[in-house]
Amino acid sequence: MASGHVFLALSVGISAVFQVTIAQDGIRLTLPTKVNAIVGADVVLPATYTTNQMATVTLVQWSKIDPRDPTKRNRALSYNPAKGIWKAIDSYSGRVELEDQASLRLERTSARDAGKFVLEVMTDDLQTMEGSVELVILVPPKVVVGPSKMYVVTRSKTVTLSCSVMDGYPNITSLMWKRGNVPIDTLRLNGPKYSGGNLETPSLTIRYVDRMDAGIYACVVRHPASTKELKANLTLRVLYPASVTRMTESFTAYYGEHVTLQCIAEGIPIPNITWAKDGVQLKSRSSTLARNLRQSTLTIGDVRSNNSGSYKCTAVNSIGAPDTKASFITTQPPYKGFNMRTIAIVVGVTVGLLWLGLCCFLVVCYMRRRQHQAEKTKFAFYYNMGRRDPSDTDGPPKEVPKLPEKPRNPTPVNTGIRTMRKSKKGQGKQRRYARVLYPYLAIEENELQLEIGDVIEVLEGEDGGWCLGYLRGRIGLFPSNYVMFLSGNDVRPAVARQVIEVEESGKRSI
Repeated sequence: MASGHVFLALSVGISAVFQVTIAQDGIRLTLPTKVNAIVGADVVLPATYTTNQMATVTLVQWSKIDPRDPTKRNRALSYNPAKGIWKAIDSYSGRVELEDQASLRLERTSARDAGKFVLEVMTDDLQTMEGSVELVILVPPKVVVGPSKMYVVTRSKTVTLSCSVMDGYPNITSLMWKRGNVPIDTLRLNGPKYSGGNLETPSLTIRYVDRMDAGIYACVVRHPASTKELKANLTLRVLYPASVTRMTESFTAYYGEHVTLQCIAEGIPIPNITWAKDGVQLKSRSSTLARNLRQSTLTIGDVRSNNSGSYKCTAVNSIGAPDTKASFITTQPPYKGFNMRTIAIVVGVTVGLLWLGLCCFLVVCYMRRRQHQAEKTKFAFYYNMGRRDPSDTDGPPKEVPKLPEKPRNPTPVNTGIRTMRKSKKGQGKQRRYARVLYPYLAIEENELQLEIGDVIEVLEGEDGGWCLGYLRGRIGLFPSNYVMFLSGNDVRPAVARQVIEVEESGKRSI
């Protein structure tokens, strides 16, 4: 009596294999009870056998039971282990071969290969052992949707989208509908708009369709023969009447102006737009914005008094009644003063003139700066000579000397510079100058504030005390040990430098 155990194995082209062991005295077979294979793929029916030490296997043979006559077997392959020779028989020639010990490899499977295969093992003592395996061929189904690939309906109707699954084995495991990539099941929360569209009722019914229901619908199924979704698509096109969605509002136009009226309408089929005034159709220009949008423009080039009135825009298509909207134009003479066009021109000219003036100002500033830099470059030699102290070295800075004692009766500083210069010239004295070596911050009103590099015209005094000098338009006292009196050769460069510096500050002191 047969006995055995069951376990799970996997193979190429096999979705699930349940193997059993069948044994009797001297022979033991191990093979699955069922093997699933996808049509067109290769499949292996695995099988092994064992015998006792006394028996020798003389024949291994695979046969297929005729589905029309269960008592008849069609041989597929015979194998003699002793000679190591195997042979494919009849319609299986070129498609079957023996693999491993006793497994049958079947190539390019078809739906006709489905059925029960029997393995026979015979020994030299004429003992025979048989085992069978059921080969199930999985065939992916064909999904067909309808009524047509392009389904055109009118708004507010109820439509049914059909889904048929054909020529598949076994049956599908699930069915659903999608609009775009969104499952219809997620849209059922909006109410009883959708019904069906599942495994029990494949057809999808949509009630009171509107423009939002238009799009691509897909019937999606799952089947054991495929790891991916199987689906078929159709496009639902919803026709709806034309309607004017945008229209130029009523306004006032002045004589002589150029005005434009615009009207936009939508609908499927795409609507036709016309303009009329007082029952008279007007010439306009239309253009298509999208597959369901059209725009029309009406232009009045020179407004006159008879252009006043109601302008009607009418949109119509083959679905439903026309839709009309109106815009009223009031015409009147232009203002005696400035009208909008004149104001716009004045504003534009003003802005242009301001911009031109700004550009001219910037150009003048740039030219003056260039001229100033050129003059500075021209007197650069004298400027540098006036700044350089021949006695300066690269050593540490000099200490500021102590202030000398002020004269008890200093010369009054309120005397004019011209008067003092004339007085010195009358005495036959030449002008003397001194260059500042150390900065000095004036303490009293009659003192000069000194900065390094300043050139002072010396009016009175000698080295070693306080002197009276003229600097930056002011006469005052300064300490002589804070300056260096210039010789005749140093006077000209120093004075040139002073002139340049005064010009740069906008003042001339010498």
